[in-house]
Amino acid sequence: MGAGGFRELAIRMDALLVDRLGDPATLADGRSIKGAFASPFVGAEIGGGKGGSVRLGSAINADAVLEPTLTVRVVDVSDVKKGDFLTIELPASEGGGRYKVSRLKPDGAGMVDLVLGVSNERTDNIT
Repeated sequence: MGAGGFRELAIRMDALLVDRLGDPATLADGRSIKGAFASPFVGAEIGGGKGGSVRLGSAINADAVLEPTLTVRVVDVSDVKKGDFLTIELPASEGGGRYKVSRLKPDGAGMVDLVLGVSNERTDNIT
């Protein structure tokens, strides 16, 4: 393998894996992309007292403790920015719906996490 050979191989492998295994999404401009969608619970990160226990005086909004994320190839979303909308093309029961990009977290190896927030216009119908 010559100079840059490993990086070139990794790029090809990422493209193949994302294409074959990725969850479908549609950007606001109509482009289709694929990535790994997850909606992890981040309640332990929202603070509290000793041991990470949460001490809040009011009920917790479930949207505030979920951090839906679509991990995609940087080259597929080079023009996506904070505030853009996208639709995860999955059933609502699996987290599908319309989201707003709240931040981008590149990993330095060609992938980026699009951290998503629930859009005000989100519906359970996939468009």
